[in-house]
Order: sequence, then structure tokens, then C-alpha cells
Amino acid sequence: MDLVSNITQMLSSSLVSRIASSLGLDRTLTEKAISAGVPGLLAALTSLVSRPNGAAALNGAVARQQPGLLSSLGTMLGGSTQSNIIETGTSTLTSLLGGETISALTNAVGQYAGIGSVGSKSLMGLLGPVVMGVLGQQQRASGLDATGLANLLTSQKDNIARALPSGFSNYLSGTGILDGLGGATDARAASAAARPSYTTMPPPTPRPSDRSPYMQSWGWVLPAIAALILGGLAWHWWRPNPTETALNTPPPSTAPSSTGTSTGAAGLGPKPASIEALENLRGIKVGDVDLGTQLADAETRMRSAIISVQDVNSAQAAITPLANSTNDFVRLTKLLDQLPPDTRITVSKTVVATRPALDQLFDKALAIPGVSPIIKPTIDKVHSQFDALTTA
Repeated sequence: MDLVSNITQMLSSSLVSRIASSLGLDRTLTEKAISAGVPGLLAALTSLVSRPNGAAALNGAVARQQPGLLSSLGTMLGGSTQSNIIETGTSTLTSLLGGETISALTNAVGQYAGIGSVGSKSLMGLLGPVVMGVLGQQQRASGLDATGLANLLTSQKDNIARALPSGFSNYLSGTGILDGLGGATDARAASAAARPSYTTMPPPTPRPSDRSPYMQSWGWVLPAIAALILGGLAWHWWRPNPTETALNTPPPSTAPSSTGTSTGAAGLGPKPASIEALENLRGIKVGDVDLGTQLADAETRMRSAIISVQDVNSAQAAITPLANSTNDFVRLTKLLDQLPPDTRITVSKTVVATRPALDQLFDKALAIPGVSPIIKPTIDKVHSQFDALTTA
């Protein structure tokens, strides 16, 4: 049995999408955070059961989990009970691992995946009940007591160590979270270090020479002179005829040097200059979150969604990604409020400048027969939250 695999199988692709949407996070970053959060949490619990009374504490917490939570989690996301699940999960993990440990794990996941401490805290609050729920399933299926549950975790040390993403362990250094894995993480690191690298060739081993020091010092002269002579002859024989070169040279292009647009992401066509300017915002951060990058990516996803609308069927398919854009803007508006006033004004002006280009895309989609009744309510919500973002 592999606990990590059992837990990740519970987190299906559709459930991960719902988690990302409900927390206002990018789906790809959410997947990355989960890939670190699950083994990281299991490592912390493994360290817990190696300490006095740790096994008993975990056994009691697992026994108190709601048996039906795993099967009903998807329907609870985005609803009124979501905040209760997150708060309960966070409270359970804090009482088990201690505030300092869960804070260190949360920050490590946020920094590694790029979702920030706020998004990471909410995500870990959801992952906690999932991990504890799977442990509860094993506890009930095998009739495990506190010692049996502790033995189950310690038997998984190698699996947990292998599941830790490359580089993530660096964020946990000095936290004590990996202590329970013992030599498993050291063996994994040693294995990675021992792998041969094929990116560069080793320097050749110098070969001893039987030439005299004099010949070693001047042996390069004759080859160099010969190369110069051959090069001069080649230039004389094969140099181009000036007249022929002039006749064969194509006339200079009369096309304008710039159109004010650049090539956008694949499938999006030319990118307007105003949207291209969003690239200048990359690197503007709020804490560990690159706000500028998330703004640029959010507008790219929104453009992709609206450009995909060609008929009634594609309009139906675009509703969900457009609704996700609203969630993106809600989350980014909160982050924008945390910027210094001058930086916030700069970001807002850059985003406002993209509105005309986006409105053209929306108007074009809404003009398609039968499309407006389908997506106009969603577009109105996008407009409303976009306005809130640019006036933050």
C-alpha cells in the first residue's frame, strides 16, 4: 500500500479544479501545491508519532473525523460549509502539530507552489481532512489502534520521501517536519546526487607530450602561418563579384517596422500593445505572491476563453473559464490593496488600459447569433469585478 497514492487518487482532476476555483487559485499552481502538501503533511504526521504521546493524539484525531466527508467534499466546495471545513481542518492540524510546525509547512507549500501564504493556508485546511480521512479509512478497515496507526505511517517513510517534489525539502530545512523520515530523505538526496549528469562533457584528460619544451612553445607557429596563407587564397578566389552582388541583393522591405502588437499566446492571435504592457508588471510582488505575473496570466486566460466563443456550443463551454476570471479578479483585488500607493496606481493604470481591447473581444462574441443570452450574464459579472480591480 502507498498512502500518498491513495490520497492523491482521492483528489481527482475534477476535484482539484473545484478546489482551485473555490479558493480563487490557478489550477496548475494548485496541483503543484497539492503535490508538495500531501507528502509534506504525511511527513509531519510521521514525525509526530515518533514523539511521546504523538501516536495517541493522532489516533484520537483520526477517530473523530467524519466518515462521509471524503465522499461529500466536492459538493461542499464553494458552498456555505466550505469555510467551516477549512477552519476545522486548520484547527485539527494546529492542535496536532503545533502552530509553529503547521505555519512552517503552510509557508513552505505557498513559497514552493507560488500561491502565497493565504492561499496555502486555505488549501492545507482542506487537505488536512482529506489526509486524516484516508488514515481513518485504513484505521477502520484494519482495526488499528494508536500503535498500529503509528506503525502504518512509519512503514511509509520511503514512499513519502519519494513523493516529496524535488527542491521542496529545501523549504522545510530546520523545521523538524522531515525528522520522522529518518534516513529516507538523505537516501533520496544521495541517489539524486549520484545520478550522472549528461548536460556537460567532462574535460579531456591531458595527454603527455614527448615534444621538447622548445617545440611545445613554437609548435603553433607553422600551422598558424599555413592557415593565414590558405585563408588569403580562398578569399581571393571565391570573393563575390561586387556587380553580381548588387544585382542579386533583394530590395529592402517596405513593410512598417512595428504594428503596435506582438504575437500572443498560442491560438490567441496578435496581442494588443496595451495587453503586452502587462508583461512589465511581472515581478511586482505582495509577500511571496507575484501579483504582476498573476494579473498577466489572468487576462491571458480570459482572452483565451472569450476568443474560443464561435457559436452556441463554444459559448456554453466558455461560461466556466469566464466565471473563473471573476474569481481571479476578486482574489487579485485583495492583493492589489496591499501594494504601496504609487505601485498600486501604476498597476491599476496598466490594467485599465487593456479594457478597450477586451471590450472589443466581448462585443464580437456577443454579436454571434444565439450567444448573447448564454454568456452575457457571466460577462457582466466579469466586467463588474474587473472594474472593482481597476479602482482598487
